[in-house]
Amino acid sequence: MYTPMKKIVWLAALAIAAVSPAIAQTPFNGKAIIDANNISATMLVHGDMWWDPETGQPKCEFPKGSGKHLQFAASVWMSGYDAGNQLHVAAQTYRQDGNDYWPGPLDAGGTLSYATSYQWAKIWKATRDEINAHKANLYHTVANTPESILTWPGKNNVFAKGNGGALLDVPAEMAPFVDLNGDGRYQPLKGDYPDIRGDQGLWYVFTDNGPSHSQTNGTPLGVEVRVLAYAYKRGTLIDNVVYYDYTILNKSANDYHDFRMALWDDVELGFYMDDYIGFDSSWRLGICYDGGSSDGGISGTPVNSYGLNSPMVGVTFVSLPGDAAPGYVPAGTFIYYNNDNSVNGIPLVDTEYNHYMRSRWRNGNHLTNTFSGRGIPNYGYGVGPECNYVFTGDLMDTNAWSECICSNNLGDRRFVLASNDFELKSGDKKRVVMALVVVDSAGGCRLGNFKKIRTVADTAWGVFRNPPPPIYVDPIQLTETGINVYPNPAHDKLVVENISGDSLERIQIIDLLGRQVHAFPPGASAYRCTIDIHSFIPGMYILRYCCAGQWGQQMFVKN
Repeated sequence: MYTPMKKIVWLAALAIAAVSPAIAQTPFNGKAIIDANNISATMLVHGDMWWDPETGQPKCEFPKGSGKHLQFAASVWMSGYDAGNQLHVAAQTYRQDGNDYWPGPLDAGGTLSYATSYQWAKIWKATRDEINAHKANLYHTVANTPESILTWPGKNNVFAKGNGGALLDVPAEMAPFVDLNGDGRYQPLKGDYPDIRGDQGLWYVFTDNGPSHSQTNGTPLGVEVRVLAYAYKRGTLIDNVVYYDYTILNKSANDYHDFRMALWDDVELGFYMDDYIGFDSSWRLGICYDGGSSDGGISGTPVNSYGLNSPMVGVTFVSLPGDAAPGYVPAGTFIYYNNDNSVNGIPLVDTEYNHYMRSRWRNGNHLTNTFSGRGIPNYGYGVGPECNYVFTGDLMDTNAWSECICSNNLGDRRFVLASNDFELKSGDKKRVVMALVVVDSAGGCRLGNFKKIRTVADTAWGVFRNPPPPIYVDPIQLTETGINVYPNPAHDKLVVENISGDSLERIQIIDLLGRQVHAFPPGASAYRCTIDIHSFIPGMYILRYCCAGQWGQQMFVKN
């Protein structure tokens, strides 16, 4: 794999930090990969993602297993103003200057120690298959409960484990779970399980008020951020989507106004020096595409470039505070900055990070629409009307402002996609959900358009609002036994009879979502029983039964 020169500096900075006297405050390297579908994307415990700080390499692979990557690094940025109009900022880039974010929840005093952060420096991962297997067990033990479910950091879970197997005290709401008995406690041995969307989910928590706040050197917000990333594998366009669901809790005493949350994205579509970016305001969608007819050389050089028929990648806000269907609030800003020290270059202080989240360059000047015609480079600073989004035109529209039409210099792009302003009062909880979306063989400048990636973004929005039912695959090995189930279809009563005369030791009725809707009373046994199903919702069900220690199943219909 290649190592671009721009990354060498970051790696050197990380190496220096690793041997510095302040080693006790160095970041943690905990990571996990979400790889349920066509994308393999890494997340890190410090709130960043899509890269590996230890190697300086991208870790957002598409297609999964190809060795080719869509992204280099990304993280969330946040800023807001307190009642005295003091600016509070939190951001993260490549960690070469320090860390604003640390893994773990805030304590009662609104702080996080290094020791506690170490314990929480973990990303928990659960799959739908593990959850199905757990739900299928009638009796749960430590031995037969999947580790991911047993150690999930749900409220009051006595088995919760963190980094290095550290036992965690989880006295308050933390990772989401399905609470079967409604007692508010996560008890996996009573059947509770992680509440993930999709077919695979990652969960972790971080804060901006930990051992240091040295990326921006600004005033911390005192917020705790809980993250659930998830993906579906369904053989449709949703297989090219990964969701990132952020819950922001204000645990400070401050009421923030004009609060914004943004995604900072060092996008890297294969070969990193020939990219363009664009924006579709209808889907709050930041996009990266190849600026030429191929990514790198047509044969895929340098190594792991896409070559011809390269993909197109984007990030869309699928849910923002203030959304109320059928209307949705607009994104706040889409802007970029360069990998240099110019006025539209790398931010160095808290005010500059804040400017980029508010359509402004480092010096505070507002982004302007400088489009003046085809073939004339335009970068959003200079003479023109103020605007909130840069490069809003489609690739083939000669009258719209795109990098392609303007023939801008190809290069190494990074952008900041921010929410609009919202209030975050003390004690408030707000949710921001974004989705990574990608389309294969999209074509680059003058060979493609945004139509395909808009369709994937539309799929991401639609599935978020109307999730498909979980796929239930019965994990228990079944054998044939002589059972009569009648009448079928049934309306009020269902008779289950073992024609061999052996006792029916256990009976379960499962709906097609994998939920248990009936269970034969433990300890009871008979070769024949009648089940009252009059209250069941009409539809198809699975009847599972155990006779002489062997399991079997039959389908029946309730009409």
